[in-house]
Amino acid sequence: MNHERGLLIAAFISLCVLLTGGTFLFKHIEGWSTLDAFYFTGITMMTVGYGDIAPKTPAGKIATVIFTFVSVGIALYSVNLIARLAFRQKLESIEWLKKKTNGQALKQSSSNQQNNSDGHQDK
Repeated sequence: MNHERGLLIAAFISLCVLLTGGTFLFKHIEGWSTLDAFYFTGITMMTVGYGDIAPKTPAGKIATVIFTFVSVGIALYSVNLIARLAFRQKLESIEWLKKKTNGQALKQSSSNQQNNSDGHQDK
């Protein structure tokens, strides 16, 4: 679990570095303001691409393609890590609850859910 949290922190730091680096890259290559470069970097990293700002220079276009491949890959990796960590924590909490109650709370909960799906109301 600590290894996954370390990977999650590294992925978050990588996203921040990409956001900062992309901002400076596009500011330099395209001559945009810091805000415009930051905005373009963010929407490119999230694959939104509104189209209101687009690179005009050949170097900017090439940088955008490379930047998009790298940043989207890291973003997807980060989402994968978050999902795995959340899923594992959910499983661990279910296992803890089973041990704590000897499974009684889960049996009661599933019985209530089954009754509700059959049209019966809890009282």
